[in-house]
Amino acid sequence: MQNFDFNKALKAIQSGKPITGSDGVLAPLIKQLTEAALMA
Repeated sequence: MQNFDFNKALKAIQSGKPITGSDGVLAPLIKQLTEAALMA
């Protein structure tokens, strides 16, 4: 499982990339959190 890169996400947000949605900056973090919850 790949760790969420907060610095990369911050740069993407600053460059105008959407925060939410399937292509949003937070999508990988939400995926990672959901997978971790399902494994618990």
